Amino acid sequence: MKIDTVVLLLCLSVTRAQGDLTGGPENDTKNSLGEPQTGGCVSDGAILTELRALRDMVFDQRVQLSITQTQLQFYKDQLSVTQSHVEEMRRDNAVQAADLVTLKARLTASEGEVKDLHTENSALEARLRISERHVEELKAFDAALEARLSLSERHVQELKAENEGRPKVAFYTALTNSGSVGPFNTETPLVYSKVFTNIGNAYSPVTGVFTAPVRGVYYIRFTASDQRRSGNIGVHIYKNNLWIMGNYASNTDGQRKYVVNAVTLELEQGDMIMLRLPSGYGLYDAIDNYNTFSGFLLFPM
Repeated sequence: MKIDTVVLLLCLSVTRAQGDLTGGPENDTKNSLGEPQTGGCVSDGAILTELRALRDMVFDQRVQLSITQTQLQFYKDQLSVTQSHVEEMRRDNAVQAADLVTLKARLTASEGEVKDLHTENSALEARLRISERHVEELKAFDAALEARLSLSERHVQELKAENEGRPKVAFYTALTNSGSVGPFNTETPLVYSKVFTNIGNAYSPVTGVFTAPVRGVYYIRFTASDQRRSGNIGVHIYKNNLWIMGNYASNTDGQRKYVVNAVTLELEQGDMIMLRLPSGYGLYDAIDNYNTFSGFLLFPM
């Protein structure tokens, strides 16, 4: 609007100027010959040219204004879109802020759980250290036991090797199932005919004699019994023809009486051990084996 007003005013000014230049006597001048001459007037072509230039400038201004308005509208649209984006971002930020609060709460809870886990892990580590110490102690104890076991096994092997070369001698016998034996007028050898054990075959059930198969120390034991009233119970032990021991008892009530004893003897190979019934003494045996004769080798020499 301002440009149109300027153009209009300019046209009026030019028109007025043309009237002043052509119609006023005060503006008439004369040349050197004394002829009247028009001076300072503007031609119509120049005015038209100026007006066209102004029109073109106005048109350019209008085009520029249109472009500017279009750009302005574009910027307004962009601004609206930007404002929408800003609103969306604000809403997103509000959601993110709420999420952040939730995350902070979860983080706080997680930190508490982490602290609890650290405490629990510390307790577990302490228990683990104690367990490891116990394991080390058990390993040491096991190592000691293994050493003792190895030593014991070595001793067992040595004993086995030693026993494999040692003679094995043991016997256990009973007198008879026939009942009364004696009394006799003379000392009588006792033959224990019921043989239960005779390792090494050193006892003879025919003669009643035990013969030492190797030199060594032997353990010899006997039991003697009778149940007859007014009877005398007695047994003599002989080594070869050497009297070793005698044991005696009397029966006055008709109840069973026992005589029991044992000796440890050092015997040479071939030495003989026998039991004899003293003169006037008697024994009574049956299936219960009240009268026995037994022995075994303690160790060879």
